[in-house]
Amino acid sequence: MRTPKSTVTRGAGRICGLAVAAALAMTACSDESEEPTDTTSETGESQRADESEEAGDEPADDAAQDEQTTGQATGQATAGEAVATWVTAIIEDQPVDACLAMGTPGADGAHVANTREMCQGDSPEAVEAREGVSSLRESFTPENPGNPPVVEAAGGAESGGTATFDGEQVTVDGQPLTDVVVSNSTGVEPGQIGIGIDATEIDDRWYVTDMNMSFG
Repeated sequence: MRTPKSTVTRGAGRICGLAVAAALAMTACSDESEEPTDTTSETGESQRADESEEAGDEPADDAAQDEQTTGQATGQATAGEAVATWVTAIIEDQPVDACLAMGTPGADGAHVANTREMCQGDSPEAVEAREGVSSLRESFTPENPGNPPVVEAAGGAESGGTATFDGEQVTVDGQPLTDVVVSNSTGVEPGQIGIGIDATEIDDRWYVTDMNMSFG
């Protein structure tokens, strides 16, 4: 089914709004006050952890560490891998994974990596952001995509820790992303859509930090 041009435009606007929504969620998380310490509860939890360890179960501390590790962002070694990971998550309709592949501006303006707590938040902004990622799936998915789709991004222009890829430099199952978006649209001709995806290096890992579409 082909997607109307208005739908493609809304999808682009929503994904650009993802950075704003994620930043709002991050602020909300950082403003939460710490819970008072309950020494009685801690004592009971310590005893249960000791009993679990004696029984051969995973200690509570190790389980918590595993959960923390799982919740970390999914930065990539290169800018191209970051963009490919993000586009793949969109096509596979995994909005949380797409969010984890992104970075957003922090309080000082520098980009920071998104967290799972932020990406899975229940705030209206977070929910709308996830819906925005899902709406892009209609535009980014080629006919009969691979399982999984093969997404590659190469040749981006890098400067100052940021790399920009256009829609011809990102391919899905061998097709330029621009061509895929055009094929999923009505009233749009080849050459009328411009796509730009930015990836930024954050703590030696790369994350998608912006996307824009232009028509004309």
